[in-house]
Amino acid sequence: MIQQKLPLLLALILLGGCAVQIARPTAPEGPSLATASATELLGVLRGRESALRSLDALGKIRVEAPQGGRFRASQVVMAMAPAAFRIEVLAPFGISYVVASDGQQLATLATQENSVHRGPATALSIQLTTGVAAGGEEITALLLGRPPVAADALRSTWTSRPSGRAKAGAAEVFLHAADGASSVVIGFARVVVERSLVAVPVSFQRIARNGERLLKASFKDFAGKKGVLIPRRIHIEAAGSSARIEYRDFEPNKPLPASAFLLATPPGMQEFALPTAAPAAP
Repeated sequence: MIQQKLPLLLALILLGGCAVQIARPTAPEGPSLATASATELLGVLRGRESALRSLDALGKIRVEAPQGGRFRASQVVMAMAPAAFRIEVLAPFGISYVVASDGQQLATLATQENSVHRGPATALSIQLTTGVAAGGEEITALLLGRPPVAADALRSTWTSRPSGRAKAGAAEVFLHAADGASSVVIGFARVVVERSLVAVPVSFQRIARNGERLLKASFKDFAGKKGVLIPRRIHIEAAGSSARIEYRDFEPNKPLPASAFLLATPPGMQEFALPTAAPAAP
């Protein structure tokens, strides 16, 4: 019963958006993507990692999960590198659902079900509670608006470029790399932010050795705040699920207490253990 309810309770999470601001660019910032090397692109990734360590945002999400169809909800997102996140689903009269993880443990609170589910933060528990099949560090990086892989973890890197002229906002150069048992492809483009052309990662793919695409993400509609660039539109695809996130407002590098990523069981609520194994096929 728990396994049947979870995808329906937890696929409700995040979306909302703003119009693109068009500005005439002045001087480019960062490497020229026409000639950028793998080393320079790794430097762009490291810059993104160091520039943004936490995020407090308001927006909406639309999730399409194989177990339960489509869901939409307004939400509050808190994320802190490397693997802590909290998502609150907003209802007309308060909060209807919360999922929080400190990187080690994960818990959910469903007010309508009067229940809390708790267990280790694993790829399975994150999939069951958010509708997106991804690990803790991956989901946190995606919520922070960047590729879900550390630059220092990438090996055997090389670059490629699309044939012909790339469309506005599309990747102008790709960074290919090995990442353990899989390979990753990260696309970079130049975006206009505050009258400057800035090189940023705009796409990500993780591919298994057998050619299966494990995770795909895109990052669009960048906006700057306090010297930090945030994509206001994020699209994630993994294991048959899909999530489209749109941030309406955000506060980068806001100090977030460790308690924000923990959930206590309120008095009178029932507590259950999250499944530790995928349900058997029928």
